[in-house]
Amino acid sequence: MALTLKLKASKRLLPRGMVLMSPWTDLTSSGETFETKAEIDPILTREYLDKMIVAYTNGTEELHDLKSPYISPLYGDFTGFPPVYIQVGENEILLSDALRLHTRMVEANVSVKLDCFEGMWHVFQMSKFKPASEAMNKNAEFIYDICR
Repeated sequence: MALTLKLKASKRLLPRGMVLMSPWTDLTSSGETFETKAEIDPILTREYLDKMIVAYTNGTEELHDLKSPYISPLYGDFTGFPPVYIQVGENEILLSDALRLHTRMVEANVSVKLDCFEGMWHVFQMSKFKPASEAMNKNAEFIYDICR
């Protein structure tokens, strides 16, 4: 998403569409599900994400504005964005990131669809069971639709 924001700012060609699986869009960790889903998310923890923030900002997160759209895309301007398909699990701490992103994109008139998968966790699509296969099929359908 940060790359697409940068391409847009540079008036470059944008991707035809974007598939976002469990997107981490707000590195300020201000979404409510960072707290409300902390006990039930089997994959992500606040401590892990805090370490990833340091890694992503090259160990100098105190020097970076974590609300910069190139660090936390949630705070970007989505006007003119290509179609976006978002998948998120109901039981992950990043749920509020996906929900807030969807709202921001709707407000910017982006063609965006969000599917929240009941009982699922962060990037459940990598698992070998029926809901994961169904989710990946939906991803393929989205890609097919935007590419024809």
